Amino acid sequence: MQMIKAIIRTTRVDRVVRALQEVGAPGITVSHVHGVGHGYDAELFTFASSELTRNPLLAKIEVVCANDQVNALTGAVLANASTGTQGDGVVFVIPVERAVRVKDGAAPFTSPLTKEKKEITP
Repeated sequence: MQMIKAIIRTTRVDRVVRALQEVGAPGITVSHVHGVGHGYDAELFTFASSELTRNPLLAKIEVVCANDQVNALTGAVLANASTGTQGDGVVFVIPVERAVRVKDGAAPFTSPLTKEKKEITP
C-alpha cells in the first residue's frame, strides 16, 4: 500500500477529486492547509484571520491505494492540479505499512484489481 499526499491550490480541488474518482481512487480525504514553502515569507504565516488572505490557499488531498494504482492516481493529480506557475503544489508518495479499520479491526483496503481482503489482528 502507498499513501499519496498532494498539496495543491484550492481552486484545483474539484477537478483533481473528479479525476481521482475516474481512475479508481478507493477513497479520498481533503483538508484545508496553510503552507509555507519555496518563495513564501515565513513571517507571514499565521492563523490570524486578518492575515490568512496573505497566505496561499491550499488543500491537502490524501489517498491510500494499492501499489499498482500509484502511477495512475499520481498522474491524475499532476494533470489536473497544474496551472504551470509557481505554487502549484507538491505530491508525495509514502509507503503505508498497515491500515486497520476502526469498526472491526479488519484491513479496510481492498485492491479493485485483486479483490483480496486480509484480516489484521490488532
